[in-house]
Parts: sequence; C-alpha cells; structure tokens
Amino acid sequence: MNDYCLIYEKTDAAKYISHLDFVRVMGRMLRRASLPAAYSEGFNPHPLMVFALPLPVGYTSGCELMELRLAEEIPAAEVESRLRTAAPAGINVLSVREGKSRMKRLRYALYRVTPERMPASAEGFLARREIVVEKKTKSGVKDTDIRADIIGISLAGGHIDMTLSAGSDRNLKPDVVMRAMNKYIDGYDSGDCEYHRAAIYDDGMEEIK
Repeated sequence: MNDYCLIYEKTDAAKYISHLDFVRVMGRMLRRASLPAAYSEGFNPHPLMVFALPLPVGYTSGCELMELRLAEEIPAAEVESRLRTAAPAGINVLSVREGKSRMKRLRYALYRVTPERMPASAEGFLARREIVVEKKTKSGVKDTDIRADIIGISLAGGHIDMTLSAGSDRNLKPDVVMRAMNKYIDGYDSGDCEYHRAAIYDDGMEEIK
C-alpha cells in the first residue's frame, strides 16, 4: 500500500456537489482512472480517502487537499495523469505527491469573498472587542462571539479577503462573517456573495500545499 497527497480545484458547477456526494465522485474518479484504491475493512468497505476541510455547498476552491491510499505503489506522476484524465468538469487536479500531508496541523484558511456591494472600510468592524452572531454549533444554533476566529480582513479590487480559523477544533465560515458585517457596519448590505477558498495554513501560518 502507498499514501498520496492530492491537491485539486473545485470550480463551476462542481461547487453545488455536497461533500457526501463528492466523496462518491472521487470514488468514481479512481475507478475511471483504473487506480487500485485500498479499502477499509468491515461490513461496508470504502476507499481510504481523507479530506482536509470539507467545502460548503456553493463555494469554489483552488486549494482542496485529500489523502489517498492505493493498494499498489504507483509513481505519483502517473497517479496525477490518470486522475486528471478521469476528473469530471469542475474538478481540476493540480498536483499529486507521495506521502502524507500536514492536514492534521491545519488551523487557518484564506477566503476571497465577492459581494454585490463592498463596505467602505473594515477597520471599525475589526476594532470591536466582541462580534456576536447566531452560529450553528454541535449543541444547536446560538449566539456566538466569533471575534477571536477572525485573524484578518482586507479589502481590495472588489473582493474581501478573510483569514479565519479552520479545522476540526475551531472553524469559521466566511458567510457567517458577512452576516456579522451586515449587522455591525452601519448602513452596509453586502447583497449576494460568492465564496472562494484560496489557501489553507498550518499552525505556524505556513501554507499547506
């Protein structure tokens, strides 16, 4: 058996595929690519694939990360070539390398948000000691202070770039931040927004790729 680290983009119509359906898509990609996936044991075996940070429906991304285990050792360049050929529209394989990734150290993500209307500034918003919004948690929807999970926000060229906490321990989505900006910035209404994940970082703010 051999482990591989896969980086891919999710664009266009692929952004409407839910994570559970996307897992099935990746399984079909492996079969179309004639790659011998390693399978879990038990009553319902499934391909051994691990995704770093499931992407919400409606988001695009240029930095999706997945670990894959194959039953045979195949050169990474060949795995990459086969997967690129087998990938459906909207899924673009960027690179494949042998070995494990640093996904267990994932702590932050950079999102690019394109709203219908840009705010004049984010300085007053970021200066707040508390930013409380309704947020879905494991115990249900409740008022949550998200300020500590907003690492940075910058405005440029019709986009809002946000670096936010990400991962299994703490995870903040940019649509929640946009709701907060609409709430706290006087007179601001973003309108509909497009969301794109541009990069993921480890606990030392080094990009994982």
